[in-house]
Amino acid sequence: MVIPHLIQPGHAERILPFLVLYVGPETILPLTSALAAIVGFLLIVWRHVLTLCGKAWRLIARKQ
Repeated sequence: MVIPHLIQPGHAERILPFLVLYVGPETILPLTSALAAIVGFLLIVWRHVLTLCGKAWRLIARKQ
């Protein structure tokens, strides 16, 4: 199988198995680490986010 033949339009089903081969632990672990850092930060400041949303909601509800 020659690579230029895989790139032709309408041959996505031939490329997909090759893309799956490139997804491994060395690709996924940094992404999950970044996602865990974002979730951890949100958990730390979640109380402040909810307080801010509550104040904004009361301010909007009072003006109507």
